[in-house]
Amino acid sequence: MNQVIAYLQKIYNRYTWSAYLFLALSIFLLYFQTIFFDYSYLDDQSLIIENASILDRANLGEIFSNDVFFSQNKFYYRPLLTLSFVLDWHLGSANIHFFHFSNIVYHCLAVLLLFKILQLSKISKNKAFFLSLFFALHPVLTQAVAWVPGRNDSLVAIFIFSALIFFQRFLRTEKLIDLIFLSLFFLFALFTKESAILLPPLALWWAGIFYKEHLNLFKIYLGSAFVMTVGIIWYLARNLVLEAHSFNTIGASILDNLFAPLVFLGKIFWPFSLSVYSVPADANFIIGALVLLFILLIFWKINRSQRPIYFFALFWFWLFLLLSSLRPDGEQARNFMEHRLYLPMFALLLIISTWRLPKKITQWPYKRFLPALLLLFLAFLSFLHSANFRNRLSFWHQAIDSSPHSALSWRNLGAMYYLDGDLNKAEMYFRQSLQLNPEEVMANNNLAAVYLDRGDLWRAEMSLEKELKINPTYDVAWYNLGRLYYQRNDLTKAKSAWERALLFNPRNFSAAYELQKLYDAQEE
Repeated sequence: MNQVIAYLQKIYNRYTWSAYLFLALSIFLLYFQTIFFDYSYLDDQSLIIENASILDRANLGEIFSNDVFFSQNKFYYRPLLTLSFVLDWHLGSANIHFFHFSNIVYHCLAVLLLFKILQLSKISKNKAFFLSLFFALHPVLTQAVAWVPGRNDSLVAIFIFSALIFFQRFLRTEKLIDLIFLSLFFLFALFTKESAILLPPLALWWAGIFYKEHLNLFKIYLGSAFVMTVGIIWYLARNLVLEAHSFNTIGASILDNLFAPLVFLGKIFWPFSLSVYSVPADANFIIGALVLLFILLIFWKINRSQRPIYFFALFWFWLFLLLSSLRPDGEQARNFMEHRLYLPMFALLLIISTWRLPKKITQWPYKRFLPALLLLFLAFLSFLHSANFRNRLSFWHQAIDSSPHSALSWRNLGAMYYLDGDLNKAEMYFRQSLQLNPEEVMANNNLAAVYLDRGDLWRAEMSLEKELKINPTYDVAWYNLGRLYYQRNDLTKAKSAWERALLFNPRNFSAAYELQKLYDAQEE
């Protein structure tokens, strides 16, 4: 173990630590306020609050044999993300503020590794330092830091950047230990996010550009054998856990999201219309198309030797964003959430590194202040945008302000007011959600919950019938239907409804509790 630690220290001690320290301090200063943020109630409550018992007992077998949400509809196999939550749960005594602190730490690690990777991509240290700060402070990546589930992208970036570092070391030194570390980090990346499957061909392409002189067939075949073994292990583990039909809409999803990267491209170069939950109906494709046109125009002006970098970067950017945007549950949940830009941003930095400032600017006596002003401006925008993640009301109000056509956002804002006991506002937002999309899942059920609390059983039943017609396996709707029958004193139907709720979700503890009360009453 000591030899491994000494080996890792030897790798990372080649540069002075002043640049690394400045990067880390800049990130902590910018995102320090996020430590005191609460839950957003977009996935974080499902991943943490609702899985509290799982996080508390930290059963590795249970974690690696379930999807990330521990749900009936198994879509995402990301056990290392769950393990990161387990670590925070125990180190921070289940305090949400520790989860936010960890997000900052992960962002720091990713940026420090990015600084290393940029230099390994034959970019000067000064330029790599500026580009790393650009990445660290850019507001479009705020979601990956200020939103707890956003860590999935910083984690996969950590593993992929680490894999690239050991890949180039293997090419140069031909040491087996480098290949072993490369394989381990690739496996970690796959267990964190499915899009990591793109790494092998893209890493080989990256090496072909920057380390062509070190490539040969023996290294490629040996590396491929290790990487394929890792891929098979992940594939078999994933298939054992997930449903066979979990990605049965993937073909249509690819076509739907083919031009999604344009939206993200526009957000990078025009970061003034950011959204915590962006949907296609409110997305701006035009700015991204103009940016892409600008990038292609510059392509014809740059040195021919740099053109392979452009091709590689555009493919990296487009493919990682496309695969990250795919949804197994179809159109219902399509969105352009900005944390997905985390890893693709690396490619944009490579493109930017080839640009040269016009002569008029280079001759300006105060040109040295331009990078600092740009970075300060980006940090200011990030500071403002991060406040939208402060709590659940801030989050969902910003969602509907920036994406007013998102039925899901109106529905979830109503749910936040329902949790606060404001039934009037909750009803208003649920109705707005259904007006945008009459088949919005959970919205009719949520509306029924409002009516149940008011004792309006007739309207509650109408809403639950609509919900179960749209979403017949939704356990919460069956639970609420049981509540309705119980209030009517129809215990037989109440029991049947709660049993259906448990059939569709054995972890519906509310239904289990109500059933147990009925059984106890019958025994008496």
